[in-house]
Amino acid sequence: MRLTERVHSAELLDVVKLSHYRLAFQKKGHDGSSKCNLVRTGVDSDGVHGAIYQIDSAHKQSLDHFEGNGNGYQDSPLTVELHGKAYYCFTYFAQTAHIDDDLKPYHWYKDLVVLGAKHFQFPDAYVRSIESIESVEDPNEKRRMQHQRLIEEIINYQNV
Repeated sequence: MRLTERVHSAELLDVVKLSHYRLAFQKKGHDGSSKCNLVRTGVDSDGVHGAIYQIDSAHKQSLDHFEGNGNGYQDSPLTVELHGKAYYCFTYFAQTAHIDDDLKPYHWYKDLVVLGAKHFQFPDAYVRSIESIESVEDPNEKRRMQHQRLIEEIINYQNV
């Protein structure tokens, strides 16, 4: 939902599990909390669930802006196999200088990630693994309330 609001040409193609990666909340955000990052582990049992979208190439620059490409994240190509079809994709990985394993995500940020995982019907165990990540309260009340309203809108939208 957030992606299609930011990039109007975004069209969901499928959901996938990307093997040999794990989800980590370790990218330093401008707000002092941690954001999501994909970490390549090479371990067969590791996997990250995600959604593949197609966007108009004219909208890539706008998406880069929203995602912080070159400012904490770096886009990188991936090939994802699904149902015998290869998808040539890109994703955003945290730049090394922006990784801090000691930071925690804000509650609202983790809640948004969980809502996305539930929306795409990722496996329950995967959703629970995200829910189990320790998070902290955002000290900025205005930002916290703004995101809480967004979460409520998403929940109301999903219940329609």
